[in-house]
Amino acid sequence: MYLRSCQAGLMRTILGRPSNGLRLYSSGVRRSRFQRSPQAEKQQDQTNKPTKTDSNAPKNVPRSVSKDVDPKRPPKRHESTSSNWQTNDRKNNGQGRQQKPVSKAPPEKKKPVQVKVKYKPKPKQESSNNRPKLDIPTFLTVANFAQILRVRVPDLLRKMKNLGFENMTNDYILDSETAELIADEYGFDVNTNDDTGADLFPSPEPTDPKLLKPRAPIVTIMGHVDHGKTTVLDYLRKSSIVKDEHGGITQHIGAFVVKTPVSKKTITFLDTPGHAAFLNMRERGANITDVVVLVVAAEDSVMPQTKEAIRHARNAGVPMVVAINKCDKEEANPDKVVADLSANGVEVEDYGGEVPTVRISAKTGMGMEELEETIVAVAELQDIKTQEDKVPVEGWVLESQVKKGLGNVATFLVMKGKLKPGAVLVAGQTWCKVRVMKDEFGKPVKVAGPATPVEISGWKDIPDAGEMGLEASSEALAKKVISNREKRKLLLEEASQIEQMNKQMLEKMEASRREEKIQEYQLEGLTMDEIRELEPELFDDEETKLLEVPFIVKADVSGSAEAISQSISGLGNDEVQSTVLYEEVGPPTESDVERAKLSHAQILAFNVKVPKDIINFASINSVEIKEFKVIYHLIEDVMAYLTSKLPKIYETKVHSSASVKQIFEISLRNKSKMKIAGCRVTSGTFKRSATVRLIRNGKEIYRGRVRQLKHEKEDVSEVTNGVECGVALDGNVELQVGDVMEAIEEIEIKRHL
Repeated sequence: MYLRSCQAGLMRTILGRPSNGLRLYSSGVRRSRFQRSPQAEKQQDQTNKPTKTDSNAPKNVPRSVSKDVDPKRPPKRHESTSSNWQTNDRKNNGQGRQQKPVSKAPPEKKKPVQVKVKYKPKPKQESSNNRPKLDIPTFLTVANFAQILRVRVPDLLRKMKNLGFENMTNDYILDSETAELIADEYGFDVNTNDDTGADLFPSPEPTDPKLLKPRAPIVTIMGHVDHGKTTVLDYLRKSSIVKDEHGGITQHIGAFVVKTPVSKKTITFLDTPGHAAFLNMRERGANITDVVVLVVAAEDSVMPQTKEAIRHARNAGVPMVVAINKCDKEEANPDKVVADLSANGVEVEDYGGEVPTVRISAKTGMGMEELEETIVAVAELQDIKTQEDKVPVEGWVLESQVKKGLGNVATFLVMKGKLKPGAVLVAGQTWCKVRVMKDEFGKPVKVAGPATPVEISGWKDIPDAGEMGLEASSEALAKKVISNREKRKLLLEEASQIEQMNKQMLEKMEASRREEKIQEYQLEGLTMDEIRELEPELFDDEETKLLEVPFIVKADVSGSAEAISQSISGLGNDEVQSTVLYEEVGPPTESDVERAKLSHAQILAFNVKVPKDIINFASINSVEIKEFKVIYHLIEDVMAYLTSKLPKIYETKVHSSASVKQIFEISLRNKSKMKIAGCRVTSGTFKRSATVRLIRNGKEIYRGRVRQLKHEKEDVSEVTNGVECGVALDGNVELQVGDVMEAIEEIEIKRHL
């Protein structure tokens, strides 16, 4: 109760408003949602009293309406009528808001899906003007609302289910009133405005099936590092990719359209990198693909990335084809691969399942034709269709970078509609008017249909890899959408900051409360040990202060920058941890060096050449820039750097010990006195140069150096076991008979993350 009261007072003083999602009351007592306030009770009592009727008063006006409110106008959103009544927007054909009892559920409207709603909206409370407000359109789907709230769709559906909305789907259409109730649970007010709430969303599926046309399948090659994914793709499209990749490892997603030599079918291949660093990119590839080709080396069998690829394909509900590669090698064991796949939940055809396995050698071409036909057969079973005409373009940004002479470019995979030069696209927080479209060979493209990857130039800023791109009807609409998205992003960031502020204030108040309680006990005469024993919750266990080591990532393409950032973010332990300030495309600049200097960060340059003037500028400012070509080397270097930042830990090694038998006091020339301990060495060789600690009753009471060491009035450098000696210690040390002196050495322990 004490904490909650402090919390309420401090909140009103500092913020002048309640925290996000936190209701505070001056009394420190939290009322139930449906409990009426004392003012409401008083108002209800007054309305129940018999009053004189005014013949000029309009009829059908609720008795709970205040005298000061014009009864001819509908009540405003912030006005409360009776606590037993709930305002209902957009009823009565614009003639004002109709009042309905809370006990009744909102009137059901015709929906594309029959939904049973148990939720009863809570009574409207006066909204704080300081709560973040979201602009939303009058009607929007659950998926679109999740995008506005910046939450995952499954999380939003779970929240709605907890509120009583059952059988909801991603495509279920919400009205603004329902959206307002849900937004309130996230700590937001909403403003229904079809202009300020304007945004772009994917088009629904057409009601006329004739508009759907077959499209080429999108196939993703997945597998462990160096299992031959790139070689398989290289064989299929008859071009050399491996030579351009450092160490034979693909560094980012590439998209290529190939016409198979046997069946002459068109297939779009996505080549996702195989190592764990590109987990996010691989998941993105699996979610937009129609068929997954899982490449497994015959001599290595199932590896960690193989298991991850299996999991991603299964979660995405994508059919799989297994290509057992390198079957031309002597150590190849394809039967073991099949058994291991089955053990990992892959229902292979060899064991009566539905997942076909093909034994190949991408190097010699063995089994490649069979693999090709298998891919085509599995794709045809999917009956893949999409809308190509009379629909805005939809697609995904696979990769983005800055190219000399072209500026900001992005690899864009069209999923719906036809993309042409001059079209306006919006992706994330940026937009473009398509200037030039090129295929994977650099040739201009006039029209790009579904399942066609093209390189687009004309972006205002570099779009993030993995963003959905949607066509806008005009540049003005695109600018409006970007502006609205930026505003929503700022609002969400503000809400997050408020929540963090509230958390910090609560922690400070709790710490203050503990200190006051401890002081009260001390005034009563209790020691700290007695207080700890009486109320241990008043004491925080000492926590190791976390050291955050910052990095700035600069890479050749956005996908690599994103993957590196995710790979190194959070590396470390509870003592030291890496953090990425930001990741960007392009070589390091003076601005990067200046920001690194201010934050004491290290710059990681991946697959980009650092200009000499930037290297000199960084050296002058004591900023370290490291260049890498292979991501493994980068991660290893970051781990080594973090290890060097770990707090040093020392092990105390006792070389010798001596027991104090007698205490002498001698006078020095400056008339000061010095205590000498008459000791006998009980173990080892007691050296004058050693660090000494003094032990009394099992506890260390002193640690320092030996000032003098004498044996029979002679200064000596060491005394052996069993020999008596006189020892004087640095500093003013109160020696006692029975103390033990130990000559020790601090040995640093090598640490690892």
